[in-house]
Amino acid sequence: MQPQKLQGLELFDVYHQVAIILSFSFVIFLLLLSNQIKTDKRAIVIKYLIFFTFIQEIIDYFGRIQFNGLSLEKDLPLHLCHYGLFMGLFSLYKRNQFCFEFTFLIGIPSALLAIVTPDMNDYNNWTNYVTFFIHHSLIIAFPLWNIFVDKLSLRKFSIFYSSFFCVIMIIPVGLVCWVTGGNYMYLRKAPAVNNPLLFGDWPFYILNCIIIGFILMSLSFSIYHLFLKFSKIIKKA
Repeated sequence: MQPQKLQGLELFDVYHQVAIILSFSFVIFLLLLSNQIKTDKRAIVIKYLIFFTFIQEIIDYFGRIQFNGLSLEKDLPLHLCHYGLFMGLFSLYKRNQFCFEFTFLIGIPSALLAIVTPDMNDYNNWTNYVTFFIHHSLIIAFPLWNIFVDKLSLRKFSIFYSSFFCVIMIIPVGLVCWVTGGNYMYLRKAPAVNNPLLFGDWPFYILNCIIIGFILMSLSFSIYHLFLKFSKIIKKA
């Protein structure tokens, strides 16, 4: 008999509201903490964050195994948010410019949408529910750490570099989907979420996602530079 996923969850129910509050509180707490840590102690905190990130991923996979084992069709780390998490983690450790830009421009918008409009019918158990929000909170926190602590900045053509990477990844991930029957990067069908930005039938909704993704990246890029200019004005005042 197929195990039953969590039932009765709805967008913005009590559980979801608590998860949203805790997710953003975690990000804010981590950024506030980062500015209080002495420079020579930051490497230790980063190591703890790396350890914490891998532990929550292991716990997530343990929850999947408990539910119905592991499957090549569903459990490979090939979604955009997986790229955002591990590229963000690498940037946190090595201050890698491209990984920082990708996580900021693509990871943050994707993680925000995932936190606010998740698929409430796709949680195996409470373990996966909790790790889902931790996972996406970390994606938001890592590039913000790079900005506020490491002082990294977006390059002029960072949007195009990140967009090109995503388009190129469609080819190998699409082949994996074809072989395994999976829906990684949602290349076979759109996720079952209540999100007005996801519309259209296959394969046209993929093109829609690329265009909307480019718009969201442009918005993130503009907000970043507006914030940068605003910060400079405050410092001069």
